[in-house]
Amino acid sequence: MKKVYILIFTLSLFPVSAQNTGADSLLRTLNRTTDMSLKTELLNKISDAYKSSDPDAMQKYAGKALVSARKIHNEKEEAKAFQNLGTSYIILGNYDDAIKYFNLSEKILSGLDQNDKAIKEILAKVFGSKGIMYSEQNNYAKALENDFKAMKLYEATDNKVQLSKIYNNIGVIYDSIDDDIKALNYYLKAYKIQKEIKDPALAVSCSNIGLIYLTENNLVKARKFFDESLKEFQKSPNARGMGELYNSISQYYVAKKDLKTAKNYLLKAEEICKSTEDQFGLSNTYLFLARIYFDENDLDQSSDFVNKSLQISRDLDLPEAMMNCEKLLSEISDKKGNKEQAFIHLKKYNAAKERLSRAENAKERLKAELNFEFEKKQIEKKEKADWEKAKWIFGFLLLTTILIGIFFFYRNREREKTLLLQKQLAEFQHKALHLQMNPHFVFNCLAAISSFIVQNDKEDAIKYLAKFSKLMRLTLDFSQESLVTIDKEIEALKNYLELEQLRFNQKFDFKIFKDPLIEDDTALPSLLLQPYVENAVIHGVVPRKEKGLITISFNQTKEFLICEIEDNGTGIETSKKMKENSMSVHKSMAMEISKKRLETWEELEKKKVSMTIVELKDKNGASKGTRVLLKLPLEYIKD
Repeated sequence: MKKVYILIFTLSLFPVSAQNTGADSLLRTLNRTTDMSLKTELLNKISDAYKSSDPDAMQKYAGKALVSARKIHNEKEEAKAFQNLGTSYIILGNYDDAIKYFNLSEKILSGLDQNDKAIKEILAKVFGSKGIMYSEQNNYAKALENDFKAMKLYEATDNKVQLSKIYNNIGVIYDSIDDDIKALNYYLKAYKIQKEIKDPALAVSCSNIGLIYLTENNLVKARKFFDESLKEFQKSPNARGMGELYNSISQYYVAKKDLKTAKNYLLKAEEICKSTEDQFGLSNTYLFLARIYFDENDLDQSSDFVNKSLQISRDLDLPEAMMNCEKLLSEISDKKGNKEQAFIHLKKYNAAKERLSRAENAKERLKAELNFEFEKKQIEKKEKADWEKAKWIFGFLLLTTILIGIFFFYRNREREKTLLLQKQLAEFQHKALHLQMNPHFVFNCLAAISSFIVQNDKEDAIKYLAKFSKLMRLTLDFSQESLVTIDKEIEALKNYLELEQLRFNQKFDFKIFKDPLIEDDTALPSLLLQPYVENAVIHGVVPRKEKGLITISFNQTKEFLICEIEDNGTGIETSKKMKENSMSVHKSMAMEISKKRLETWEELEKKKVSMTIVELKDKNGASKGTRVLLKLPLEYIKD
């Protein structure tokens, strides 16, 4: 479901009459005055008054204000005129011109008295408007940067109305990248102010907050905020917001197993979404209705609604909605006994899921980058405060000041180096996750499972689907941890190799040994060994004519965990001479990333790590396989 931005400048959702009472009154005043300063102010106010009805008129009067302000050298009004021009171009969807005028306004304001409250207000409005513009372009990093600048200025001027809007918009950005904790924090800040000042936007904030609590399965708090949102919408009607709220409330009743009430709310939502032409909301409504009818075993009704949702989702290009629709259509076809149609929808579901996975990975990368930048700025801010304090206290002692400066210099350099290494390690870990399950492997596994379903071999289908699900769950769990226990690693490798055996028709056997002296809480870096094991499968045993064997062993010395991966395949040197294909390119990238992770981990932890890959040969010098040997410093999972 979508969240609602509360704009720094109010935009009407529908065309309104060209007649603008506020602008007309200002125009009459303008025609009666001869004072150039007052005329310039009035022209900017007239421009601002047209923002909800006529962006062309807004540009016209902003242009006149700009000319007038330059004639009388009034930089504050000149900055206002640029700000109004930027706003008009956002409304018209011309972001290039909008940012040009906002930057001109910001440049002028930065050279004026920063203690002047009016200057702070105009500058905050510029930053807030830029935040909206970047949010519309999905450039969340720049949107947050500008929103935080606006937030600090509005906090300084104690402008509660605009501050509540900025808090909401920051919450929407964090919500868009699935950072629910930060999103909820800013929504609640906006809610607190809106409740205090009786802001009509309170209904929207309550709806957004309730939806996050519903996502977290906190039904009591979700119901509390949904009820409050309903009351506020009755005071300040907003048809689109009401439609989204009805959709959200329906899912509350679904969670409470009250499908009849859920259906009633969805029918209300459908009526509103149709009247407001809210296609996004209507897509959700139809999908929710389809699920309810499916649960009630009314497959025809379910199929009708899910197809409506799918059509809208395709028109709006909504990958998550398309994925959910195809999944439900596959389940409906399966229940009707149409296995062939179920398989077709399952393939479409897998394609949509893969596309959504790429989008989710992009969100995770963005979230990590935003967190890294935020933490870095917090560190820099703290250090700057510490430095200022030290300068005031010890400024008169030159020698002490120099020593403190040297101390901070070296400490900062080490800290920045550590932060850089941690960022690199996180990036390599993310890339390792992205490459962990290559698309050919995932597709073939799903195709094999689907084949079992079509052939009505439910026992094997369930068995291999369970293995595949378990492997994917472990892989995702690993992505959250820098270290995993050895038993979890062995479990993941076992699941992976069993699936590869299915994929290649039992082309190879495998054995995994663990030294009984190794403690259960012994750990190793997550997502590290799988690329080498996959390499043994793809480039080692699979090309052999005879049945292959892969042996994985874990041993321990006083200081090291020794991981050995050995296969009786074609050998690394022979494999290099074979023609590279897309799968080998994938794996070479994964192995290179694993190598860089080891190097970065070694430098960060100040512990020795070694990795060797050798080709095994018989007494005649012929290749008989490859051995990968990893020596990792002993690590343990801390409680």
